[in-house]
Amino acid sequence: MTAHAPSSIPRRTADDWEETTVDGESRVTVHWTKTPRNRIDRFLFDLFGTSRERELTLDPVGTTVWRHCDGDHTVSEIASAVADAHDAERVEPVDETLAHFLMQLEERNLIRFDDG
Repeated sequence: MTAHAPSSIPRRTADDWEETTVDGESRVTVHWTKTPRNRIDRFLFDLFGTSRERELTLDPVGTTVWRHCDGDHTVSEIASAVADAHDAERVEPVDETLAHFLMQLEERNLIRFDDG
């Protein structure tokens, strides 16, 4: 895991995603193909017949973050947007919660960071 400065700019790398409304709340579903990291991964995928196709449906907070990972907003700006749009009990401490979520997206290669 890597830490990123508040001035870093997350940019989506996954192009295949859709936004829907569920019970009056927006939700993003991201689709991507998992790439095996090495030959052992490839062997295990093939051995167990594991699909490489992945899907991740984000909750409303994750959807807010995803929308702002457009290459135009810094981590700090995204934190402000999340704090403004969602109940404080749900997202506090927003900086730590956001940092953890962004690292999870980065580990899945769904976003990358540009240093601001």
